Amino acid sequence: MPQHRGRLAALLLLAGAVLSCRAPEPPRPPPRVVLWAWERPEDLRFLEGQDVEVSVLLATLRLRPSRFLTFARQQPIRLPPGLRPCGTVRLEMQEGASLARYSPEQLREVAQRLTDLARVRDVAMLQLDFDVRESEHEAYLALLRETRELLGPSRRLSITGLASWCVAGGFVERAPVDEVVPQLFRMGPESPTWRERFARGPVASCGDSVGLAMDEWHVPPQGPSTLYLFNPHPWTRDALARAMTDLKP
Repeated sequence: MPQHRGRLAALLLLAGAVLSCRAPEPPRPPPRVVLWAWERPEDLRFLEGQDVEVSVLLATLRLRPSRFLTFARQQPIRLPPGLRPCGTVRLEMQEGASLARYSPEQLREVAQRLTDLARVRDVAMLQLDFDVRESEHEAYLALLRETRELLGPSRRLSITGLASWCVAGGFVERAPVDEVVPQLFRMGPESPTWRERFARGPVASCGDSVGLAMDEWHVPPQGPSTLYLFNPHPWTRDALARAMTDLKP
């Protein structure tokens, strides 16, 4: 009996030694980085040779009760040769208007305009930036379905959103999109709470992408797989270098 116990102890020690010698997990790869380029002159030619993408503001659609107006980008943007950007379109409801009161025909017309903007600029992905109200959730989902159908399979569809959308059972779970980008800035008093939740890793409904601002710089410790960066000032090589240094695993 003592012999058996001795053998068992030796086996346990050997197993412990094997487990302790397991190779450490490989470091998490750096996130995919996308710079938002809003309505201002931007010279991003310094990005040539860097593993960084750009999402250009294509236009702003101002939706009124019975029609909408398109304000195309007016400011110049310079990109490195061969860089195919993503395209962001800002949707704004004008006073007295609600997407919930748009007819199916009107929603289809908006979706067609969004698709036309994506095709004219030949963007790799179309992203919608819309501060949708709770009463407009179903109408927004209908607009996204129309847009998804018209875009076809060759272009991805993304939306930005509020951190508060990223809860189990939230309406974005039904959104026919490839990506939801919660913006972890300009959140007011709730900012620390939501940043802490996202620091623990991907959040329900929103996958693993987040948007951060250079003037409220806070990189989630777990590191998202895709990181969109907003800069209140024009992008420069130095500003990007500071951000990329903080993103190194």
